[in-house]
Amino acid sequence: MGTIGKIVGVIFIVLVLWGGYVAYALNNASPRVSIAWGSVSENTTEIKVNVDIQRPLLVPLSVEDLRFLFMDEPIGRLTELDYSPFGTEIKASLELDNEKTVDALLKYFENGEIGNLTVVAKPKVLFLSGKFNVSREIDEKVLEKIHLTAQSREIAGLSLLKTPELKDTIVKYEGREGDKAVFITELVLYNPNPYPIPVVKTGYRVWVNELKLGDGESLKTTVIPAKGTVKIPIKTYVLLSNIPEVWEMHVKNNETSIVRAEVFIRLHTLGFSGTKDVTLTTITQTVKTDIIGEINRALSKA
Repeated sequence: MGTIGKIVGVIFIVLVLWGGYVAYALNNASPRVSIAWGSVSENTTEIKVNVDIQRPLLVPLSVEDLRFLFMDEPIGRLTELDYSPFGTEIKASLELDNEKTVDALLKYFENGEIGNLTVVAKPKVLFLSGKFNVSREIDEKVLEKIHLTAQSREIAGLSLLKTPELKDTIVKYEGREGDKAVFITELVLYNPNPYPIPVVKTGYRVWVNELKLGDGESLKTTVIPAKGTVKIPIKTYVLLSNIPEVWEMHVKNNETSIVRAEVFIRLHTLGFSGTKDVTLTTITQTVKTDIIGEINRALSKA
C-alpha cells in the first residue's frame, strides 16, 4: 500500500471512530435544559437558554437562522449562540418582539384560541446546512378562565334595596379598533329583590400596577326581573399600547403584578328621583405567575 493509501486509510479510520463517538454521545446524551429571563424592555424580552450536554460532541455546529412564529407572526429569534465542539455547555439568547407577540395573541383569540407555534431553524454542520420546521398546535383556552363574581349587598343601608349579584363573566374577543382590542364581556347578574331593577348602565375599569389597561360599558338599559337573572353584554376596550409596559413591570417585579378592577352599575332607584351609581365590587389582587418555572419543570420531564 502506498503512502497516499495509508493516509486515506488513517483518515477513514479516524472518521469512523469520530462518527462512532458522535453517535454514542448523541445516543447517550441526557441534556439538561434550563431558561431564565434576560433583559426586558417595553419593546423586547430576552430569554437566556442553558443546555448541559454532559459530553462534548466534537461536532463543528453553527446556527445560521432560528426563528419563532406564532400564528404566522415572527415573534422571536436567536440572537446569540455560545457553543464549542469541545465543551459540554451550550448557551443561547432568544429575543421576543413584545408588540408582534401581542399581535399574534390577538390572531389566536380571533381564531377561536387555536393556533400553531412554529420553530424555523437552519443549522450548519461542517460544510452541510439544512432548513427544517417544527410546529406544535396550541389550544389553551385563555379567555374561558376569566371569571369574576361579587355578592349582593345593601344599598345605603336599606335591607329592601340590594345590588344585583354578579354570578359570572363570559369573555369573547370581537376584533381590533385602532390601538384597542375589543372584547364583549357578558356580566351574569341575578336580582335578589322582590321587584325588578332597571339598570341604566353597567361597566368596569381595570388597572395593572396603577396603569390603566382597559374599560367597558353597556350600551343600553336593561331590566333585571325580580328574582331573575340576565346577561348584560359590555363592550370592553383594552389599551394595546400599555400592554408592553405592563409586561415589562410584571417580569421585572419577579412576575408579580397588582391588579385592580372596579365593576359598577347605574340604577334607577325605586322611590328616589334620578339614578345612582353603585360599585358592585372592587377587586384588588396580587397576580403572580411562574412562567419560567413552569417551562423549566416541563423541560426537566422531557
